[in-house]
Amino acid sequence: MDGGRGFSRLRVDMIAARGAPVRHDVVLIGGGHSHVQVMTAFAMQPVAGVRLTLVTDRLTTPYSGMLPGHIAGLYSRADMHIDLARLARATGTRLIHAAARGLDRAGKAVILADRPKLPYDLLSLNIGITPDLGAIAGASEHGVAVKPISTFLERLAALLDAARRADGPRRLVVVGGGAAGFELACALRVRLNREAAGWGLDARAFQIALVSSDALVPTLNAGVRRRVEAALQRAGIEYHTDFRVAQVAADSIAATDGRSLACDAALFATAARAPSWLAQTGLPLAADGSVNIRRTLQVVGEEAIFAVGDCAFNVDEPRPKAGVFAVRQGPALAENLRRKLAGRPLRDYRAQRRFLTLLLSGDGVAIAGRGRWLSADGALIWRWKDRIDRAFMAMFADFGYAAQTGPAPLPQDRILIGLDAADDAAVVEVAPGVTQVETVNQIRAFLDDLYVFGRIAALHAMNDVIAMGGQPTRALALASAPNGAADKVAADLAQMRAGARREFDAQGVALIGGHSSEAETPALGFAVSGRVAPERLMRKGGLAPGDRLILSKGLGVGLVMAADMRGAAPAEASAAAIASMLVSNARAGDIAAGLAHAMTAVNGFGLAGHLHEMLRASGVSARLDLDALPLIDGALALARAGFTSSLTPPNQALAGVVDGASTPAALALLFDPQTSGPLLIAVAAERARQCLGALQSAGYGAAAIVGEIVARSAPRIALTGALD
Repeated sequence: MDGGRGFSRLRVDMIAARGAPVRHDVVLIGGGHSHVQVMTAFAMQPVAGVRLTLVTDRLTTPYSGMLPGHIAGLYSRADMHIDLARLARATGTRLIHAAARGLDRAGKAVILADRPKLPYDLLSLNIGITPDLGAIAGASEHGVAVKPISTFLERLAALLDAARRADGPRRLVVVGGGAAGFELACALRVRLNREAAGWGLDARAFQIALVSSDALVPTLNAGVRRRVEAALQRAGIEYHTDFRVAQVAADSIAATDGRSLACDAALFATAARAPSWLAQTGLPLAADGSVNIRRTLQVVGEEAIFAVGDCAFNVDEPRPKAGVFAVRQGPALAENLRRKLAGRPLRDYRAQRRFLTLLLSGDGVAIAGRGRWLSADGALIWRWKDRIDRAFMAMFADFGYAAQTGPAPLPQDRILIGLDAADDAAVVEVAPGVTQVETVNQIRAFLDDLYVFGRIAALHAMNDVIAMGGQPTRALALASAPNGAADKVAADLAQMRAGARREFDAQGVALIGGHSSEAETPALGFAVSGRVAPERLMRKGGLAPGDRLILSKGLGVGLVMAADMRGAAPAEASAAAIASMLVSNARAGDIAAGLAHAMTAVNGFGLAGHLHEMLRASGVSARLDLDALPLIDGALALARAGFTSSLTPPNQALAGVVDGASTPAALALLFDPQTSGPLLIAVAAERARQCLGALQSAGYGAAAIVGEIVARSAPRIALTGALD
């Protein structure tokens, strides 16, 4: 991959390059086959002052070359998907998890859904296509489109689940006689042959037909076409050429010439169109909605915008839509982006006229074709295809993820600001019967997406006021951004401010001012003020034996994000952690203020640390049920793998107050520092179920009763359960 130079060492160069002031933003929209190669190419040869950003609405991207094998049951879902979150972290690419909705070409910015515009200096599009079913009556209602693949896989899973039932679908029709349609039909046959016996069914009960408006695989040579027909006959798949679909019904599919086939499910692998939002950009488009590009991969008439893959049409060298071109365009795109940044002449990308095609045609067999004459099939061809596909995916899975230095540990003598004892926030009487809650908090960016980071920072800062039973009313900001060109720094600060404003506005909090400064990494904090009626004021103390302990949200955010920073957290786990941090505790605080008599926010000291503060303030002990702890998806697996936040070791200095069997994974989760974490609520036993029900009804689905107060004694935490 890199001529013997290890990725870990390249990672050092990449980090050094990223430390330079940002002078150029290269934005990649879409995580397609070309863009993932650009990400690895820029990681292996970083350019000082250049920030690479991936904008995607999906955190995993499928490799289309392995789709037929996955459908056939030969590959798992993980085998055929690239984890974009891990890849972005490993390659130093800023990840923006959002949907693109348009371009502001005059302002050189990407228009995103529900968030500020994202500026770019160079832009590339690799956003794929979607089958165009609008012209066929009933197709949108009764048809299943193969693209986008993520949606198709969900619908395919539902179709196969239904097929196992006695009254399930039995007659499947694949629409599209090209390479994709042929492979889909063969893969379905293999899958049903494999699954039927386990379902207690005869595989012959399933009928598969392939229909094409043209000849079968018309762009491939005569030898391949003969092998394709033979493979269909061996598999018992009937095929109909010159079958132009006019209508799809719940139980049939009809052609324009009057022919009709019985059909319980129609799967479309036909001509497709680029995403509709491209039509609003003013970019030059081809008949299928894809963007017209030149040999340099630049959009026609544009110097700063590139496009690749199926969403692009090369007017200089027209080629059919095929994944092989997107794969081969990746290195050429990376090279031309570098050249454009350096002010050097761009190179022409010359698409192959003759390219190798490898088609799954059965269980462990495949067909090969190239040019006008080469064709072959058999098990050796399948093994060849399998080796090529696995090698491609290995480029994005095996990085030898280098550990990164986490945030510096907080001083051990860290205290929370209080009046007469340590508590979540300071409380000041500003008028008779009126108390004001004051707190301050700042966190360093652990996400490249500064808009989302801004949202989390605001929610995190409000937690301490909420934990005191208060309502936040105003905030002052303290923001830091790395040194760079003035417009780049301003853009970063604007992203953080917009994210924070979204959360503050939702809770009626006025952001009344602030200050910005330079720092090595972005950081954002707030001094938050709020009001609380004296009778609603919640403290850490006041626990009594028999009280139940309730968490409003899941645990594990710290170690999941620590693993994410090392490129080792699955996209699903990272997304779950971010989703949890974006859940406000405001409504949970309101519910608890009417039912509970003690509360705290679980933040930097983790559950065990903050619970110990409550126990010490109350002179009691507690019992925690490890099996009841709500955990972020993926957190337990990462804890068992040894991942911890940099703040966990100093937190575990309190591990001596924990009694009972505890594995390293359990301790890691108990002392895991939380950002925008849950509220820990103490409720009398007779009110616990009422409080839990109210929380869950309010949308806190992870809320759970996790323990109880057991005795008035030294503040200790007894553990039960096994954390399975």
